[in-house]
Amino acid sequence: MIPTYIGLVQLLFGTLLLVGGTSRHCVWFLLASALFGGSAAIQLPALGGSSIPPVQFALVFVIARLMVPGSGNAPLIVAALRENVFLCIFVAYGVFMAFIGPRLFHGMIDVTPLRNEVSRMIYYTEPLRPSSQNITTSVYLIGVALLALAMTVLCRQRGGAEALVKGAVVMAWLHALTGMIEVAARGTPIDLVFERLRNGSYEQLSQTVSGVARMNGLFPEPSAYAAFGFGLFVFMAECWYRSVLPRRTGAAAIVLMLALIGSTASTGYLALAAYAVFFLLRLAVFWRLASHRRVNEAAIAAIVGVIAIAAMLVALPAYVDTAGRVIDQMVFSKAETVSGKQRWFWMAQGIDAMLASGGLGIGPGSFRSSSLLTAVLGSTGVVGILSIGAYALWIFRPANKSSWGNSSDLQASLSGACGTAAVLSLIPAMFTASSPVPDFMFGLLAGASLALRPHFRLSSASSWRQVRQDVTPTTS
Repeated sequence: MIPTYIGLVQLLFGTLLLVGGTSRHCVWFLLASALFGGSAAIQLPALGGSSIPPVQFALVFVIARLMVPGSGNAPLIVAALRENVFLCIFVAYGVFMAFIGPRLFHGMIDVTPLRNEVSRMIYYTEPLRPSSQNITTSVYLIGVALLALAMTVLCRQRGGAEALVKGAVVMAWLHALTGMIEVAARGTPIDLVFERLRNGSYEQLSQTVSGVARMNGLFPEPSAYAAFGFGLFVFMAECWYRSVLPRRTGAAAIVLMLALIGSTASTGYLALAAYAVFFLLRLAVFWRLASHRRVNEAAIAAIVGVIAIAAMLVALPAYVDTAGRVIDQMVFSKAETVSGKQRWFWMAQGIDAMLASGGLGIGPGSFRSSSLLTAVLGSTGVVGILSIGAYALWIFRPANKSSWGNSSDLQASLSGACGTAAVLSLIPAMFTASSPVPDFMFGLLAGASLALRPHFRLSSASSWRQVRQDVTPTTS
């Protein structure tokens, strides 16, 4: 294990966290580390050049802080395990199959390796065999479970929920601005800084489409940047919809939406369209649970957007032509490109793997997919898809009013925002995920949603009242 300079900085802050950190500091440390999506904290040459991302490294210190003897967190940890039992089943079975599956079905099926460094052929496959990626993917799976458990504990402690919302606002602005600055500074010395920060063992893709630079930010490729930004965007939008710090979260949602549009990532466009459909359907079905003030603001914003687009069509016809070509290439013609055909091929591998294994799965890390759904099916089979599906329903709680709209209980409103955003944050992964590992935002928001359910009370009532002075939900 070789620490990078980013890992050394984290080691310093992590040590301070162990000495005198609070739940607020733990949440902020996780959020700040997650921004470096294309970076590595620890390099692992023994595992084929794999690396540990900063957020996974930060999680080590957070878990250690929660388990310090005398901290009094044992009852909260036990409760968190009960709340996240479906996720724990998914991860436990996934780790088991990661070691057993490639050996049990060795050579019985040809797959594209998760880390393909052998061939550039778009349909390259080789016989299934154990690899270092089975170990790496297992570590990432365990990390998602630990993150959800940690957030379930942290958001039941003083300041945890407040730190999550306010920290996510700052995180949203930083994510959007780093993407915009990286595009504006492409080809300048500033661009070298971004390249140095993206020191992870990923293939760095700085691309252009129709002469328009694609947005990477601190992530290895535009689709990864857009997927992470979309999870943040939904969280901010859901907080705004439920009147949780509406001015801050609303502004953060707007700037993230602009960044997603400017990213030129088809992942971001499809995810935004899916969220728009969800938003409108929810309004139509659960109109009584909506805040009329928020609905009016959304309508005004939509009208302003239409006027702005119409003005742009008249004033900047050349730019509109370029934007039209970009949208056509990245959305409508995507399936006909080499990348699109390759992604469909990878996606189909998950179905083949599930059938070849008799519904058991061939193990996480055994093959490359391009969809979280087929990656889970092919890697963990029936057990995996049922357990992660049950966990998604457990988070979202469709029978609860707070899952669909506003609530007079702040804690219920924030829990609903986290649960809804956690589930919807998986939308980009349905088109892009190479492995069955849910992303950072899913684990973070899922744990927070479970912690903030109304039948659980935070450990400090005074802290919650302080947040309530800043955040006053409205009812319609």
